[in-house]
This record gives sequence, C-alpha cells and structure tokens, in this order.
Amino acid sequence: MKMLMLKKPSGFTIVELLVIIAVIGILASIAVVAYNGMQARGRDAARRSDLARAADALGVHFADTGNFVESGSGCGSGGNGAGWFSFSNGSTYPRSVVDCLKDSGHLTEETKDPLGPDVSSTPTNNNYAYMKYHCGSGTSKRAFVYAKLETLPQSATATDGTCAASADTSQGMNYYVEVK
Repeated sequence: MKMLMLKKPSGFTIVELLVIIAVIGILASIAVVAYNGMQARGRDAARRSDLARAADALGVHFADTGNFVESGSGCGSGGNGAGWFSFSNGSTYPRSVVDCLKDSGHLTEETKDPLGPDVSSTPTNNNYAYMKYHCGSGTSKRAFVYAKLETLPQSATATDGTCAASADTSQGMNYYVEVK
C-alpha cells in the first residue's frame, strides 16, 4: 500500500509576519530616539567648545586691552559689549561682540549656536543663542559667556553668582563659562 505524503507549505504564517513587523517597529523607534539624543548631545558639545573658544578670545582681549569688550566698544547691546554674542542690527546692537573680537584678531571664526537664530533676527529665550556679560571694576572685573544646552535641565539657579544672575530665568541660559 502506498502512502500519500502531503508537503507542508513553506513560508511564514500571518502571525509570524505580524510579530516580525512589530519587533522591527520597536527597534526602529528606539533607534530614532537614540539618534535624536545623539544629535542634541553633539550640538551641546559644539556649544561647550564655542563657549570655551569665546572665553579664551575674551581672555586674550582682556590681556591685550584691559577690558572684556565693554562700554564704549560699540559692540553688543547699546554698544556696551554685553547681551547677545553674535547679534547685530545696526541700532540697538550696533555691532556684534563676535565682530569686535574678529576685528581685533582675538577670534578667527564666527561663533554662533548650532540652532541659533540668523544674525538678522532678534534672539529670544525661546531659541538658542550665546550671550556675554561682564561686571566689576579694577582687579575684580569678571566676564561670562552663556548658552542654553538642550541636554541640561533648566534651572532657576543655573547662572547664580555670575554677572547676569537672572540669565537663566529671563533668557533660558543654563550653562556658562567664566572668562579667565
């Protein structure tokens, strides 16, 4: 007697396919979240590097001139050398602090936040831009450069003890470097 053998059909069942698709979807969403986090950390690393370079340039400028691009410089807010670091509009911000440092030879390249506004638009605490403030006189002069980091939590005390202690609450700054 001959036995008839039935071949089992090859391939995946619909349930197996759905499980595979679900697993791929979960892995893809994890990869997207991780990638976005890496981008933010990369931009924050660029911000830290920019602030260190800006602080170095201001420190050398101070060593050469005795000031941190201050009042009478024609740079920054009202020409007093403070406020938004890369912004100028020809009136309330006659020239940017960056331009003054570049003209003096203390800074060689543009220093602008990776997500910062175009220099023709006014920065706000809703976006990313660098700031610079100075205070004190004589041997107690101090200067700071500020940024808003994406991966650092916002804090109402982040800029306490600096020349612009309210920059955290008024402008959203949560990271600073003191000029040495």
